[in-house]
This record gives sequence, C-alpha cells and structure tokens, in this order.
Amino acid sequence: YVRFKTAHPECLLLFRMGDFYEMFMDDAVSASAALDITLTKRGRHKGEDIPMCGVPVHAADGYLARLIKNGFRVAICEQMEAPAEAKKRGSKSLVRREVVRLVTPGTLTEDSLLNARANNYLAALGRAGREYALAWLDISTGEFFLQTVNPFSPASLSAALARVGPGEILVPEKTYHLEPFRMIWSEWEDATVPLPDSRFDSTNAIRRLETLFGVSTMDSFGDFSRAELAAAGALVDYVELTQVGEMPHLSAPKSLAAGALMEIDAATRRNLELTVTLSGDRQGSLLGTIDQTVSGFGARLLASRLNAPVTDIEIISGRLDAVSWFLERPNVRDSVQAVLRKCPDFERALSRVSVNRAGPRDIAAIRDGLAAASELSVTLRDHADAAPPGLIEVFAALGQHGPLVDLLERSLGVTLPLNARDGGFIAEGYSPPLDELKQMSRESRRLITNLEAKYKEQTGAETLKIKNNNVLGYFIEVSTRQAEKIGDDFIHRQSMANAVRFSSPELGQLARRISESGDRAQSLELEIFNDLIQAVVKKSQTISAEASGLAALDVTAAFARLAVDCHYCRPNVVDGTTFNIVKGRHPVVEAVLDADGQMAFAANDCNLNDAQRVWLVTGPNMACLLYTSDA
Repeated sequence: YVRFKTAHPECLLLFRMGDFYEMFMDDAVSASAALDITLTKRGRHKGEDIPMCGVPVHAADGYLARLIKNGFRVAICEQMEAPAEAKKRGSKSLVRREVVRLVTPGTLTEDSLLNARANNYLAALGRAGREYALAWLDISTGEFFLQTVNPFSPASLSAALARVGPGEILVPEKTYHLEPFRMIWSEWEDATVPLPDSRFDSTNAIRRLETLFGVSTMDSFGDFSRAELAAAGALVDYVELTQVGEMPHLSAPKSLAAGALMEIDAATRRNLELTVTLSGDRQGSLLGTIDQTVSGFGARLLASRLNAPVTDIEIISGRLDAVSWFLERPNVRDSVQAVLRKCPDFERALSRVSVNRAGPRDIAAIRDGLAAASELSVTLRDHADAAPPGLIEVFAALGQHGPLVDLLERSLGVTLPLNARDGGFIAEGYSPPLDELKQMSRESRRLITNLEAKYKEQTGAETLKIKNNNVLGYFIEVSTRQAEKIGDDFIHRQSMANAVRFSSPELGQLARRISESGDRAQSLELEIFNDLIQAVVKKSQTISAEASGLAALDVTAAFARLAVDCHYCRPNVVDGTTFNIVKGRHPVVEAVLDADGQMAFAANDCNLNDAQRVWLVTGPNMACLLYTSDA
C-alpha cells in the first residue's frame, strides 16, 4: 500500500481488499470526512494506530462521484489475481495488485459519474514560441478540438474556457506562473492542473499523435500550429497516464479557425444564462427552456451548439434547411423522435469499450443503438430525395452495421449483469461448448439437491442443508441440536452458536466437478465477451459516426418540434450588420409567463441598420444599455 501511495501522492488511493476498497492513513481521514463514513483503524505503523475506512466495491461509483465532486483525484488499485493464485507462490504471499486507473474530473467514463446531457471536457493550454493554443476532448464521447488563442489577450483565453467549461485544465508550469494569466487560473482554481513543461513539448506531441491515430503525418488531418499540437499531445499524454495505457476511442482532432465561433466573454456568458442560471440551475436557462431532445447524445450536441454558435452562414443555412425539412414532415419527425427516445447512449458505451471498462450492458447498448440507427435508415430512405444535403449526409452514415448488430443479437442473452465476470450473459445456442458446460453445472446442482435428500434420510437430521459460500465452498449444515445425528462418515468443518458444519468425500468430489465446470464456463464466456469487444472496437470509427448522425437528427427534429409548439419562424441570416426583428419574444421569459398563467408576452420589434446603429435603452432603475449593430 505504501509503495502505491508513494507513487501517487496527489491521489486518494482506493486499495482493493476482497469486496471492499480500503483507504489508510491520511487518505482515510480525508475520505471519511468527505463521505461521512466511519473511520476505524487497522494495525500499527511506526508505533501509531493506522486510520482506515472503506467502501464496498459494488457501490464504489456513488462514492467516487462524491469524492470527485469534493475536489479529490482518486487512484484505483485492483487485485490482479485471485487469492488462490497468490497462495501457489507460498502461504504468506500477497495478492498481486496494480493501479489500473486514475480518476480525475476530466477523465470520467461511467454514466453514474457523468451528466448524460452535458459533455465533460478535459482541456490543455499549449505554447510554442509566442503562440498559444487550447485543446479539449471528451474522453466519454471521443470529441477532440483545437483552437489558437491570442497570447496578448488573456480575455480571449478566458472566453474560450468559459465556452468549453472543462472539468480539468492542463497548464505548463511556466505559463501557470505568468502574471497575465493569474486572474484566469484563479477563476478556474479547482480545475487547473499545472504540469511540467516537458509534457507540452510539440515535437514529442507530434510523435504521440501520429502513433495514436496510426498515421505517418498529422498533416492528413489538417494544418495544425505547433502550439495546437503541443496542447493536443499533452492531452493524449495525460489520458494515457490516467487510463494506465488503455487509450479511449478518440476522433481525429478538428482545428477551429479564428472567427469560426462566436466568442462571448465569461461575464456576458454568465449573465446571458445560456446553459445554467446565475444560481447554477439548468432550469430557467435558455438551454433548459428550448431543449426538446430525447437522447443523451442529442442533448449534448444541442448544449455544444448553444455554447459555441457558429458564424459561417452556409453552415447556419444548412441547419435551418434541415429544421424546415422536419417541420414540413411531422410524421417523419414523430417517427424519428419515437425511435431516438428508446435509444441508449451508445456513444458513451463505446468509450468504455475502448478503455477495457465495458460490461455486457455496454455491448447491449451499442447493439440497441446501432439497431435504432438501422431502423431510422429504413424510415428515412424513402424521403432522401427531398432532403437537404446536410441530412442526406447524415442518412448515409446510418445502418452500416447490420452484421455486427446480428452478431450481438445472437450472442447476448436477455438478462445481463453489470460486470462480465458475473457470467450468465451469453445466449443459449450461441456457443455449444458453453451450453454443454452450463448443462453440466445445472446437472451438478440437481445432484447437490439429490445428495442433500440422501443425507437427510441417512442421518434423520431434518434441518440438514447443503450450502455454499466463498470461504468454505460447499458444506453440510445442521442445527446444533441435531448435530449428534451426523455420523463418523462426515468431517467436522466449523461450529457456530446455532449450527455445525461438515463435509464429506462425496460432497468434496461433487464440489470439485461443479467448480471445474463453473471455472471453465466463466473462462469461455469471458473469451467470447472479449471477441465481441474486439468486433466492436474494429468498427469504432463508423459506430461513432452513427452516434453523431443520430445526435444531429435528434437536435434537428427537436428544433422543428420547438418551432411548432412555440410558433417560431425561420430567420433570414445575412452577411452584414443589419439586425431586424419583428415581434420578437424572449423564450425564457415567455415560458415563465406561460407557466405562471400570467399575461401573454408583449412582442417587441428591434431594427438596427446602417442608418440607425445605436439605441439607448432605459429601465425603471435608469440604467442604460448600449446596443450597436457591430456587436
């Protein structure tokens, strides 16, 4: 324990001991206070009691979420072998353990630790000479973006960070201590992680990225600056460090051109209440008011678009064309939303598959997500001729994984455990050898029942039962009052207050048969599961593309429904300074008035143009707000 803790001093160390993750020493004191769990002690170190606390493995995600929320980083140290394996090296040999993952705010993958309707970004600031760049990725979805920032304007970095809203920001130590940036880091104090400048070296970054994406040059993905590559390389390095070598599926990085997104400074963004209110609530924000998406991946895409409005008129017009298409086809819109409403969040399930953290339910989520995409491809195929180019491109990405869906449907059973090691998730008939082992196990259980009946009749002990636990294996248990009925043919194992436990040679032989068949069945089932994982990983790029396509459909259909429900019209977006609104309504205020049953919102006009560029607006408190059409 001390060796692993020394290697990860910045983390709380969750040390696997059987069915619990235990924490010791200072970690135990801190964790017990944060989690409100009992602080106890175990053994002594340097003459003092060792504080200890622990959490059950099966409930660890809930405790992890609380630790991360309280600002802790966590190292998870797992048992890498069964105790029986360790004993083969000697009776006092310790079970081999390794740190398998570092859990940090920006590298979460579990659904229980994430907000299903929001991205969780890890960001890094890179520097090369006088250039600075920001890179950010979502390990749970694979999205990966780069953007150059103005080194002479910390405000531009502040605006970019406010837009991204990262859970963690990796910063070179020298940059962290520069005076112009200190105000920014103070605003992101809990999220900022200073790292040695060597981790941001652009030359090493290029090699990391080329290795990760399997290319000879990053030029195939775009024209990246050295600062962008430095930031991207630092992200990849940190992800590899925290995932202990298990790299998640990441999309190729996309560089955002200067001016491609509307930059909004942090203070303005807060006061606009785009995604959360000033009190931190989603309800009452613009996003909370207009969000009619029906899937997690659709909700995340809507939040991303609202946080980062594009400035390209062609892209905006393409999106509006898609909304108009759904608006004119209510039956298609309803069908799409009905399918998406039951579609699982297989985008995040794919991420867990890629980092070897998936269970049978994740594979089933990918199966059901791809099946939903295939269903939608059939629904939309008849309407493709009339669809705008943007939607046709989305339609083309759907329904590409028929063989994979068929494989997963044939292989997975109906009832699926959370963890593959719990077994019993491969469908009957998929693997004859596995079915044979399962039949042997079922037959063994029938033999156990018959043996129990035989021993009851033989001894006359009506309370006799054959039971099983992880310590003794199979054993015969009778009440203390009837223990004298058990003859010399039985071997005493354990005495308790109300019962006595025995074994017998016959039971021992049968138990070995059950154990061997069970072990072989589990081993074979895990082999099959690994084959299914590999089949998914081979298609990760196109599976990710299907998830992105479904997200775009969800957002577009949701906007069409919003337009119908709220009587919104399509804007005419022009490349100029004219800003003309006729009978404009504030969506949030109008929703509040409707909910309260108050008077209808009073629509307002606003016309700013070259002839009328400035308005002076006064309110009851005589405050003034200056509007200009150049804003």
